[in-house]
Order: sequence, then structure tokens, then C-alpha cells
Amino acid sequence: MKTQCFITGGSGFVGRHLIQVLVERGYAVRALARSEQTATLLRQLGAIPIRGDLHDSGSLRTGVQGCAIVFHLAASVDFWADEQTLWPDHVTGTDNVLQAAHRAGVNRFVYLSAASVVMNGQPILNADEQVTSNRLIDGYSRTKRIAEKHVLDANTTTFRTVAIRPPLIWGLGDTSALPQIVEAAQTGQLAFIGGGKHQIVTANVRNVCHALILAAEGDVSGDAFFVTDGEPQQFRRFITDVLATQGVKAPERTVPLSVARFMASVLAGVWRLFRLKGAPPLYPGMVNTLGLPFVVSDAKIRQQLGYRPVISVADGLREMYPLQPAH
Repeated sequence: MKTQCFITGGSGFVGRHLIQVLVERGYAVRALARSEQTATLLRQLGAIPIRGDLHDSGSLRTGVQGCAIVFHLAASVDFWADEQTLWPDHVTGTDNVLQAAHRAGVNRFVYLSAASVVMNGQPILNADEQVTSNRLIDGYSRTKRIAEKHVLDANTTTFRTVAIRPPLIWGLGDTSALPQIVEAAQTGQLAFIGGGKHQIVTANVRNVCHALILAAEGDVSGDAFFVTDGEPQQFRRFITDVLATQGVKAPERTVPLSVARFMASVLAGVWRLFRLKGAPPLYPGMVNTLGLPFVVSDAKIRQQLGYRPVISVADGLREMYPLQPAH
């Protein structure tokens, strides 16, 4: 009999890849679908769609019934939104899925957290899971950290919970970050903060999915794990290489970090004061993400779960180039 699992966020970038990998490995997959369009996509990927959302207790009960594993991936991609806006989906939604899974007798609960739960507005260099921060400046990171804590606090001997913390997720099929970077470069809105020479770590979507499955199948619980491609990158070089896969030239323009921080603070204030729609072109959380060194260590997941990247940065970039017609 196939192992049953339930996924939230199955139509997202990571979710689409994870469903395909799980189906290939012989899992029976159910996935939460907020719309009929999403349900159609999930069927095409090989999952059984369950109509509903994170606040629909009935659909969550249906989704988790009889499942051994829950992968909770659903999250907002609005990095500008404040804590109050993000709380219902990130925290309350996570609590709802946790409760449904626990009541249904699910054995494993794997949460897709974020490496930004330690991002504090200062350079991060070779941080491990012992590092914590009470100075998170953006609502996204704060609510993800709280949700992660709820997940890990729910761990018991019969309901085993794990959190996976990737940094910048990238790769083939990216429909969120990549289009925004391309558009910013094409419209002249992209500039490298501080020259972009700082070091970062990344996580190809294939490596993230590999880590999620290792967490579900491995003998660990009640813990969080960073996962990376294992190859620290110069930020500017990495973005230049990613843009090249789309036939777009990276900008030469740079902005000093101090200037970027001042601009971000002013623009954020204007947007809040006048309640402008959408996100400002620059805000403090964006400066943290794009302008500061951010290197975390994935030694722990390598040691405890045997993690090794399944795709290198070079190969990940290579597969992002459009297929050329045969001659």
C-alpha cells in the first residue's frame, strides 16, 4: 500500500516540485486547493486535490485523514506585509494544520520554514541552528519564526515534527522571485547594494525537496535544519548568472548600503503613512535580503540526515536556459 501524504501549498514553486518527486517515489499525494484552477494543476501533477484553505477545518480534516505525513508549505510571498497581515496565514493557518494532523493521528509533520528566521539586519556568517535573533525587522520573518516554534513545540513521540529552513530558493520553474528580478533588471530598477560583492547561500528547489523528504523519512524530530546548495556565492555573480539564463543583462549600477538603508526607511514610511497599495521599490527587509552577507551552515542536516545536494549550482543554472530547437 502506498504511503499517504498531504501537502499545503502544493501549487507553489516548491510544492509543484515536491509533488512530482513524491509521486515518482510512489507516495499517494493529496494537496490543498483554494480554487478549481489550482485543483486542475494539482491533478496534472499527480495529486488528489482537496478543495479548501488553511482556515477550513473540514477540508483539512479530509486532507489529513489516513495520512502518515503532512508537508506544510503554504505561505504568503508578500515580504512587505506587516505581522498583523501575515499572522492569519503563517501562524493561525499553521496551527490549524497542526491541530488537524495531530487529531487525525498523522505520524510526521514537516514544515517549510525559512532561513530568514535568524535574519536580524546584521551580516550573518556561517551561522548554525543555535543562532537566534530577537531583532527580526520584517513581518515575514517574525511570523515564520513563530509558526516554526509552534510546529517544533507540538513534537511528541507519536507526532514527530521537523522544520526545514532554506535561504533564497531558486531553480527551474520559479514563478515568484525570478520574474520579479527579471522585470527589475529590464526596467532599470535593479541595482546592487554595496556593489553586491557580499557572500550568500542559496537553495535550489530540487535540494529543498530532497531535504523535505529526508526530514519526513529520517529519524529526527522536534528540530529545525538549514539546507543550502553547499556553495556560498557572491551575490552579484549569482544574480548575474541567473539573469543570463533568461537572456537578460545584469545592471552595472550600485548603491551604497547606507544610502539603500536611508531610502528604504523613507519609502517604507511614505507607503505606511499614505497607505499606498503594493510594496515600495525598496524597504528595510529587502535591504537585509539583498544587501547583507547571509551564510548559514547546513552541517547539521548533513550529519543527522545524510543530506547532500542532488543538484549543483552550475547544473541548476544550466537547466534554466531555454531549450534550443534541434537542428
